[in-house]
Amino acid sequence: MKFIHVADTHLGRGDKNVEARVHDFYNAFKQVVDFAIKEKVDFIVHSGDFFDKARPPINTLVFATKQLERLKESKIPIFLIAGSHDIGVGETILTLFDELGLIKNLSSSRYYKIEDGKIHLDGEMFRDVFVCGVPGKRANIEEIYKRIVPANKGKYKIFMFHHTISDISEKFADIPTSVLPKGFDYYAGGHWHGFYEKKYDKGIIIYPGSTEFNDITEAEKNKERCFMLVDIDKNKIEKIKLNVREHIIYKINCSGLDAKEVADKCINEIKEIKKDAVLVIKLYGRLKKGTKAEVNRNKIISWGKDAGFLATKVYIGDLENPEKPFVSAGIKSPSKIEEEYLKQQKYNTDEIKLAKDIIKIMGNVSGKEVEVAKDEIIQLIEGVLIENKKD
Repeated sequence: MKFIHVADTHLGRGDKNVEARVHDFYNAFKQVVDFAIKEKVDFIVHSGDFFDKARPPINTLVFATKQLERLKESKIPIFLIAGSHDIGVGETILTLFDELGLIKNLSSSRYYKIEDGKIHLDGEMFRDVFVCGVPGKRANIEEIYKRIVPANKGKYKIFMFHHTISDISEKFADIPTSVLPKGFDYYAGGHWHGFYEKKYDKGIIIYPGSTEFNDITEAEKNKERCFMLVDIDKNKIEKIKLNVREHIIYKINCSGLDAKEVADKCINEIKEIKKDAVLVIKLYGRLKKGTKAEVNRNKIISWGKDAGFLATKVYIGDLENPEKPFVSAGIKSPSKIEEEYLKQQKYNTDEIKLAKDIIKIMGNVSGKEVEVAKDEIIQLIEGVLIENKKD
């Protein structure tokens, strides 16, 4: 008996103003369906985030319906839990697909029963395989896991979940790995978008990762996207690689540049040009002049379009502005330090005098004197304005 484990298909997701990226997510899921039908797998488990939103666009619903109907016609059931993106307020579209017989939504309340403070978790049987799961909710999730009592059914047991375990990342963990229920053969993880596997109890935990790149971090850390093919009889687990759009990543050092020079440097440094790929440029280093907000990203993006890239993304988060003027305090008085700083900010003599007067007034204000101080500051500013008019 063989099954597919897939997760985080995020149907409906795409890049702003790039319609092709929406279809990239469709294409990745269609590859899974094509493979399932061709290889005549027995069933599919999907560990959440089937859709990117709880209320997907109509075009996405049409696509999903057609693919699920193909599976139904081939008599390949798909067992699914709601991920964090699938969950909305009240019922979601997964409920409709469940009612239509296109999926088995194991997040449905019919699989849960609370008695004596315990959560009795049921699921579905496929021949002698038992499948159950927990949806990707976040509130009090660790306590929920501690209260779960899974049904004891089947010769082979699959537990689906949509949470990041602590063994992957303490920083981003939703739950400690240890709260996962014991006694399962296969722990089908979702939510973590990279591949991960680990032995646990008598079974194995596997995250196949997302089927398409959702952000730059995924494209940078792991260029492969995949799903899992599990042969229960042969005790064999295989990664099936997906054919997804290429992301070409450039990291460009802008240290010592004027902000106005950055665009030209990017254009001159990019040598790998592939039609229809996504170009990602990550800028870093400290600028000599100007600010990162002044970098002409539109020029780079326009060049990328002309060069044949599907989309060009320019990230300036790691780019640093020139250092702010530094004032050495030494043994100088606060008034002298303030004056030096204001001079370095290119204020003229009158502006510096005004600023120092305002600072002096504010430094002497107590609770009941705020309004008086405001009046004094207004009078100072009005006086300067009057003098400027005379000039």
